[in-house]
Amino acid sequence: MKLYMFYDGYLLTPNAALAIVFVIFGIYTVVGNILVFVVYILDPEKKLRRVSNSYFVINLAIADILVGITVEPINAASYWTENRDVLFIYYIFAVLSCVCSIVNISALMVDRFLAVLRPFKYRSLVSPTRVRMALLIIWLFSIHFSVLPLMGWRSASFQVYLYGLGVLLPATLMLLSYYGLLRALKDKISNLKNSTDGKEATHVKKMVSRERRVSMTVFIMLMVFLVAWGPFVVVDFVLVFCENCRSEKLLLARDITLTVGFFSSGINPGLYAWRVPNFRHGLTLLFRRGLKSPSRLVQVAPLAKDSNTAVVDSQSYIGNNSMHGFVDKESRS
Repeated sequence: MKLYMFYDGYLLTPNAALAIVFVIFGIYTVVGNILVFVVYILDPEKKLRRVSNSYFVINLAIADILVGITVEPINAASYWTENRDVLFIYYIFAVLSCVCSIVNISALMVDRFLAVLRPFKYRSLVSPTRVRMALLIIWLFSIHFSVLPLMGWRSASFQVYLYGLGVLLPATLMLLSYYGLLRALKDKISNLKNSTDGKEATHVKKMVSRERRVSMTVFIMLMVFLVAWGPFVVVDFVLVFCENCRSEKLLLARDITLTVGFFSSGINPGLYAWRVPNFRHGLTLLFRRGLKSPSRLVQVAPLAKDSNTAVVDSQSYIGNNSMHGFVDKESRS
């Protein structure tokens, strides 16, 4: 039985140029994200790995590694083996990894939003158990999109379901969280005008500065993802829903935009090195040590129930502890 999606002839048409490009993309995607994985797991400076942010970053790296070791090699293999049915498997893994990536990015932004909106309840809201449950849900949510075509749903309606629920929904959730986070930070700044405590004001300013940098990093990750995949989604919709528009040129445009989309899977390591000083320092330290000093797992305890923390101390707590792996080390000085 011939395997296909939407219509016979929809799946990628492999050629030598695309095969070579995908092999190169696969290598740099795997190497870059393995470095991210290793740096966050070993955490040489003991400043990256915490309960929330780092788990989502590691999960995102795993999703991107999946692109490099399955999606891109399968596409290249389909050219050299001349087995077109393998492209259906390629499509299945592509859907899985891409949905998992954007949902992880959205989870990172929601995490930051909760840290700013509910600083005193953050540790209890984002507990280790809940984080692990969230990771499980992310993978199950992503896998179900890959299972549906295997069960026979390969019509155009599946594409609407995939892009609507798997891409548009998490992107919208992240943008709303980002907007809410900026509003919350703005309110904290405005409240400084009524504060007479200079030490408190300093703590709040440092916290706001760090959160802005962290949230902007995650926002850039989302923009890179959407810019990279946006053209493909548009071309893909036209290809599936407009029969009269189907042509070799449109298929070529789809293949090119798809290649650009997969390229984004290898960009995140560069963003971490650029925007996250603790990651950059940790990576440098790992190369110096030769990966010889693994760190112990960090367990973060929730706030004590009987805590009577003063306002000044609470702001210090927010600034120093809610950033986790994305904290800008330079701003602590």
